[in-house]
Amino acid sequence: MKLLVVEGNMEETRLERGHFGIKPYNEMFIEMLHFLEPKAEVNVAFPTETEKGLPNINQLKSYDGVLITGSSLSVLDNIPEVNNQLNFIDTVFKSGTPIYGSCWGLQVATVVAEGEVAKGNNGLELGVSKPIRLTEAGKYSAFFEDRKEPFEALCIHYDEVRVVPKETTVLATNSHSEVQAMSFKYKKSSFFGVQYHPEFTSKVMARIMTFLKDDLIEKKCYRNKDMLLKDIVRLENNKVPAEISNYKQHTQEIASWLKTI
Repeated sequence: MKLLVVEGNMEETRLERGHFGIKPYNEMFIEMLHFLEPKAEVNVAFPTETEKGLPNINQLKSYDGVLITGSSLSVLDNIPEVNNQLNFIDTVFKSGTPIYGSCWGLQVATVVAEGEVAKGNNGLELGVSKPIRLTEAGKYSAFFEDRKEPFEALCIHYDEVRVVPKETTVLATNSHSEVQAMSFKYKKSSFFGVQYHPEFTSKVMARIMTFLKDDLIEKKCYRNKDMLLKDIVRLENNKVPAEISNYKQHTQEIASWLKTI
């Protein structure tokens, strides 16, 4: 199996977080994919840096699937680092190669396919998600065949899908964001994505929240630092639902997607 991971973060962000002990998202994806498919060949594309040197349509056709990571960027910002990614994912859709996206990846694919993303009505969803339920379509989806509901997942997002692309099937939802998982076809490719981060572990989530703690307090995402630290400790010690602490369970949607490509 040959896969391409599209890194959503800028080099500056990757380096800054790296000094704090947070691996780049593409490395998290590579580790996850080798956990799920040990023999997979995995390459990485960095569209935030430049549009030059990225795989063209013919090269993209050689891949079995393309996976889009998360990102600290907002798809609502009209900047080169965002627009380069939108342009590249449009090229992927033209290639016919199946696409998966986590969080940012879901939002990028939505905008490319002429849907809409907006700031979430309920603000930031962070750490352990609100309980997620499958829609009727989700209950019969191959991507969720092993998922018991309701379930929780690791997440961090301000933005959310507001208008889905044409002919989209919403597969999962919760009280925070109406779209927690969906699939659709656009141009020549199929897409499946989730608003949460199956590739994260609870320790990764704890490290990210520690890195962001001052910003989270300043934006009043927590009433006080003690409440934030309590959540961080809980995540660091893996005191989370079984469907999160068990990495095989937490990544099962991506494992199911890999079986379909």
